[in-house]
Amino acid sequence: MRQYLIPATALLGLLLGSGCGTVASATRPATRAIGEFVLGPEDEKKLGDQLAAEVKQQEKVLGDAQVQSYVNTLGQRLVAQAPKEERPFNFQFTVIDAPDTVNAFALPGGHIFVYSGLIRAASDEAELASVLGHEIAHVTSGHARQQLASQVGLGTLQQLLLGSDPNLLAQVGSTIVAQGYLAAYTRGMESEADKRGLQYLDGAGYDPAAMARFFSKLEKMQGSSPNFVASFFATHPDPGARAKEVNSLIQSRGYGGGQQAIVSKDFQDIQTRVGGAVR
Repeated sequence: MRQYLIPATALLGLLLGSGCGTVASATRPATRAIGEFVLGPEDEKKLGDQLAAEVKQQEKVLGDAQVQSYVNTLGQRLVAQAPKEERPFNFQFTVIDAPDTVNAFALPGGHIFVYSGLIRAASDEAELASVLGHEIAHVTSGHARQQLASQVGLGTLQQLLLGSDPNLLAQVGSTIVAQGYLAAYTRGMESEADKRGLQYLDGAGYDPAAMARFFSKLEKMQGSSPNFVASFFATHPDPGARAKEVNSLIQSRGYGGGQQAIVSKDFQDIQTRVGGAVR
C-alpha cells in the first residue's frame, strides 16, 4: 500500500512555495503525478464526497429507490473483486435521471454516477456491469484523483483541502460538470481501466465478452443514433478499437470460458423503469 508520510496540505504548500515554477507553467502530466502522491485516502474521500454532493445538486438524481438499489448491489459485487488496499473507502453508486444520455463517470473517493440512458442502451446486466467495472477501475487505479489535480491545478487543490474558500467547491463542481467531470483520461488510463474492469467482470461471474459487445453496440449507435451516444463519444476513446483490444485480452488471458455465470432476472424490469430498452 502507498505510504503517506507527509500531510497532503503540508506537502502541497512546500511544492507551491518551492520556487520551481508557477502552477500555470506546470505540465498536466506533472500536476497529475503530484496529485497522485499527495491525495491520501482521507483527502480523496473528503474531496470526493464534497464534489459528489455538488453533482447531485446540479444533476437530477433518479427518484426510483428500486433502480438505485439494483445498480448499487451490482456495483458492490464488482467492487468486491478489487484488492482491499485499493478500496479504502465505501463506494457509492448513483443513477442520474437522463434517459437520452449514454454515459457514466467516476469521482475520487469511490463515487460512481450512471446516466439512466446507459441502462436503456445495455442488452443485459453483464453489459451494464462492464461499464461499472470500468469506472470502478478508474478509482482503484488512482485515475480519478490524478485527474482532479490535473484539472483544477495544485493551487486550487490546496485551497480545497484547506477549506479556506466556501464558494470554491461550488465553482470547481460547476467547472467539472461543464467539462465532462473528470473524463479527460489519457488513452493509457482508459486502457488500464478496461483491463482491470475486465478482471472485475470475470471475477464477479459475468461474461467478460459483454464489455466488447457493449463497445461494438455503441459504435453502431454512433451511426444510427448519434445524439443518444454523443456524451459517451465526447468523453471516451473509440469503442470499436477498445472492443478489439478487449477481445484480445479475453483470448490471451482465458477469461470466462465462454460461460456467463450470472443471468439476472431483474434487469429487464429495471430497464423498463428507466424508459425501456433502446436497440
